[in-house]
Amino acid sequence: MPELFDAHKRMHEELAGVKRLIDSGRFRSLWGSLVVEPKAQFESQNENEKVVILGRRHFITNISWIALVCFAFFVPFFWNEFPLVADVTDNVHFSLTVLWYLALAFFAVQKFLLWFYNVYIVTDERIVDVDFFGLLYKNVNVTEIRKIEDVNYSQRGVWASFFNYGNVVIETASEQRSDEVFGKTGEASPFTFEAISSPDEVVKVISELMEQEEKEEYEGRTK
Repeated sequence: MPELFDAHKRMHEELAGVKRLIDSGRFRSLWGSLVVEPKAQFESQNENEKVVILGRRHFITNISWIALVCFAFFVPFFWNEFPLVADVTDNVHFSLTVLWYLALAFFAVQKFLLWFYNVYIVTDERIVDVDFFGLLYKNVNVTEIRKIEDVNYSQRGVWASFFNYGNVVIETASEQRSDEVFGKTGEASPFTFEAISSPDEVVKVISELMEQEEKEEYEGRTK
């Protein structure tokens, strides 16, 4: 068993895609949209399993709610322009302002946490897709590298091309279904890394891991 893990480690270190991303020096921060070989662990991680890529939606996809928060921040400055608010007492006016900013802070924190903790994890053994819906419900989909049949990516729109993000779609031999409903048809989709940074590089790394698994299976059969 130790020899098997040592082989995994040696082959993993030789992945050209991972080395290329590390050498670029742009994918090392845990706060980023794409992190290569992060010093982080997840709850179902196996003892000798190594995280190769930790990804989340590109930060630019948060621009809509950030702009909304910035706009809403200045609303209390114009309370007197609203007839129903202008006629209330100072105490009510103060209370309303405090409640407004508390609600705004909760909204902003929730949006940030959902972005930060909705992650896509690629290890040397598995693909893990963690989705939070609100702060109380979590859905996790997992598949092994050896069960992947195809992986590709797409970029749509000017923003996706300019900021270099897109969707990475991973198709497996037996697509797992969760209790999440996808779209209007209710059909389970393949593993999809939505709006992830540098989707072309992510596809290259996953493809190399697939080749690694095929090589290990072949060597196992020939021994």
